[in-house]
Amino acid sequence: MSESTLFSTPEIASHSTRDDCWIVIHGKVYNVTEYVRDHPGGVDVLIDMAGKDATEGYDDAGHSEDADEIMQSYRIGIAEDSNKARKTKAVKLVQQSSPLPTNTRTSPAATTALKAVLASVAVAAPAYYASQRGFFSQIPFDKVPSLALVGGASGNPQSPFLKGFAIATFLSSIAFVVAGKELAKFAHVEEGFGRHPPYRKAQPRVAPANPHLARGFLDAKEYKPLKVAKITKLSSNVFKYTFGLPAPRDIIGLPIGQHVAIKATIDGKTVTRSYTPTSNNIDTGVLELVIKTYPDGALTGKYFANLKVGDEVLFRGPKGAMKYTTGHCKNIGMIAGGTGITPMYALIRSICEDPRDTTSISLVYANRTEDDILLRSELETFARRYPKNFKVWFMLDSPPAGWTGGSGFVTRDVMEEKLPAVGPDTKVMLCGPPGMIGAAKKGLVELGFKEPGAVGKMADEVFCF
Repeated sequence: MSESTLFSTPEIASHSTRDDCWIVIHGKVYNVTEYVRDHPGGVDVLIDMAGKDATEGYDDAGHSEDADEIMQSYRIGIAEDSNKARKTKAVKLVQQSSPLPTNTRTSPAATTALKAVLASVAVAAPAYYASQRGFFSQIPFDKVPSLALVGGASGNPQSPFLKGFAIATFLSSIAFVVAGKELAKFAHVEEGFGRHPPYRKAQPRVAPANPHLARGFLDAKEYKPLKVAKITKLSSNVFKYTFGLPAPRDIIGLPIGQHVAIKATIDGKTVTRSYTPTSNNIDTGVLELVIKTYPDGALTGKYFANLKVGDEVLFRGPKGAMKYTTGHCKNIGMIAGGTGITPMYALIRSICEDPRDTTSISLVYANRTEDDILLRSELETFARRYPKNFKVWFMLDSPPAGWTGGSGFVTRDVMEEKLPAVGPDTKVMLCGPPGMIGAAKKGLVELGFKEPGAVGKMADEVFCF
């Protein structure tokens, strides 16, 4: 069956059960029968849309790029009515005219000051001449050639006209000099060295850069290969995969709370899944993943279980809505199940290892058996070393004899007892199987937390990875 195969509406509608589930998104037909049980939003959501066009619901939920990539592996063809295009609202672009430039050459304050200076000169000049009459009477007007020429045909340098002209010229010179000095006070801008005595500028304290926000190996748009450097078996079906970065001092470039996408070709199909590394930007030269393999897992059982040292794996990132920084909130409650501990572990490690971060974390971690608890020794070490920052409560479906932790499901009573109470500085984070997450959301809402939207946002009181 080709991706270009055309399917009629009745044919698509005939595949409308849990064991035979087709849906249409943007005119493309997907057989999601094998994906129903893995759908993060729950089984019922896909079954309700089986055999129908799910485009509107898919868009409203705001699915991520990860979801788009996952869906590509289930595409089987095209719906016959896929040529129906959605009308989009026209957007009218209005060019805003720039304001006309104003004339900045003439300042009203400068004009007023100039008039005041010229008026003071006009008043002071006659008085100045009267006080200096003796001086003016001694000026040798007959020695000034230009004044003699002005005397006319008679050339009489002692004529009243010439004396008046000379005095007027002299007074005008004085007026211009005085006016120039006064105007200079308005035009002159004193520099810092002239206005203030010298002093030593205090050096501001610069906060150290956050290493977890630094760019590194990862590329958010393109997949890049890394070779497997080491495989460590942690339990019967849990392995730690260590990948070597190109250079020993390279960093991943992954903010705390975000994850990476891995792509592989399995049975002729492209499969992508998201994982959160247990290493971060402090760990130079490596990228580490803790993976629990399942025999029927599309990527874990058929790909990771067969990896050998030297094999290449394709990575892309960073991805995700969460980008944790110090001060995000004062109290964090966490509910994790199974492999959902990995994004939680990244935050726990970052907070505990940062002496400036005083955030308090309370983790409820649920598993089937004691052997299923991932990163148990690391979590217990953080709880022992940083009791003010981190507390953990393990829960098991099938606890062994002498088990001192919790048992059964993560109920509302467990959340009320082990997690921080509702408050403006409290957040709760969830990651695990869809059934557990759905029940946890319901219990948290009953406790007073605001129900999260379909797409997780950092500002949500309840954030789902």
